[in-house]
Amino acid sequence: MHKHKIGPFIRSFVFFAILFFLATSVATIIGNMISKKALAYGDLWELLLIVSMGLALVVAIVLEWTRRRQQEQIDLFIEKMQAMRAQNAYGGKVLLRPDDPLAPLANAINDVQSLNRSRTKMLQQQASVLNVLLENMPIGVLRIKPNHEIVQMNDQAMYMLQLPDNAIGKPFENVFKSHQLLALVNQVLDEQISQREQMEIDQLDVDVFVTYYQLRERHDEVMVLLYDMTELKRLQKMQADFAANASHELRTPLSAIIGFADTLLDGAQDDPEVRSEFIQIIHDQAEHLLALTNDILTLAKTPVQNKSVEQLPIREMVDETFETQANTVKGLQLTLYNRADAHTAFQQNRDDVQTILTNLIVNAIKYNQMSGSVTVTAHADQRQCFITVSDTGMGIPSDQQERIFERFYRLDKSHNKKIPGTGLGLAIVNDLVQSLGGNIHLESQVGVGTKITVTLPNLPIDKRKSKV
Repeated sequence: MHKHKIGPFIRSFVFFAILFFLATSVATIIGNMISKKALAYGDLWELLLIVSMGLALVVAIVLEWTRRRQQEQIDLFIEKMQAMRAQNAYGGKVLLRPDDPLAPLANAINDVQSLNRSRTKMLQQQASVLNVLLENMPIGVLRIKPNHEIVQMNDQAMYMLQLPDNAIGKPFENVFKSHQLLALVNQVLDEQISQREQMEIDQLDVDVFVTYYQLRERHDEVMVLLYDMTELKRLQKMQADFAANASHELRTPLSAIIGFADTLLDGAQDDPEVRSEFIQIIHDQAEHLLALTNDILTLAKTPVQNKSVEQLPIREMVDETFETQANTVKGLQLTLYNRADAHTAFQQNRDDVQTILTNLIVNAIKYNQMSGSVTVTAHADQRQCFITVSDTGMGIPSDQQERIFERFYRLDKSHNKKIPGTGLGLAIVNDLVQSLGGNIHLESQVGVGTKITVTLPNLPIDKRKSKV
């Protein structure tokens, strides 16, 4: 035993030995006086001393055991309180008998421990939810202390600002590349007010919102929120371009129809030859207007969910499309080759595949050369369907191949004025293929021809909706 643990025991033993010795001595003397008997003092004092020391030892042992037990309980209470302060694992509860003097204190500590455990668990859950939210939200988020140190960021912020993995813990001036963003964050830190600004960061159009807030007294932070507006602005530009192009394309045939109709009403109808020519022009422009309207409506149509899927006779569908273009094919003296696999399991929506086939084949025929050819191949495996349309036409220059699927885009418009069309066929194919989860591959060489391959998922057939 250590000295500081032995001391109380010895003091208790000595105290009670003396106390019991005096008490028994007084009691013995009084007893002798009453009984008028005398005992030998040597034997008497020896007996009293032995009895006193024995009783003192028993009492001292009991008191020491009680003291140590209470000290162990107090040490346990202290350990529990320290663990709760440090937010460590608390372990089990402190269990004492109900009649123990320290039982109320043990119950109070157990209650506080349970409450802290519940609060810690709730905070951990909230932190996990917040982290998942930050990592998966499409907004870049950074937290910055007033000393300019970055304390938190998500992957989207790292991507948008091109930050290194070890940016956390560093001053933002050392990792930000945009001077405009640096100036905005510094302004918020100096003025302690929120600011919002749109800027270009590393070829991205970003809407930046920087807010100054207080977590608790004397603890402020700055949060930077980054909204990537690049795709939205691209779509807005496409929408504006589409509206402008659609207005122009619609205005052209309408102006022609109105112009020739006015000429007829002004007297040209009296000349049979002029009347016949103008009526034919009005008819052709009306057909072009109708085709243009249909294509615009097709592009604007919302994709239908849960389309019916069936096993398609792809070879027969190619033949039917060839037949609808018989007059154009005859005028250009083209040769058509249908090399679609007649035995393949081609499982898709009929209307979608027919739209894709028609636009690809019509485009290959219109932009072909005299005495050229158009070849269609189609096959499928268990996962995908493949349609390839090849022509021997004028081809597409390499610098224009990326734009060929844009709406209203036509190659060399001055050269192609005599080629009928709306400029929307390949745009319709592109939008439809993307909505179906497929992709398009283009190969072309000027003066040689063009080959377009469409890949679509080979869908399982719902027997309740399939056609026989």
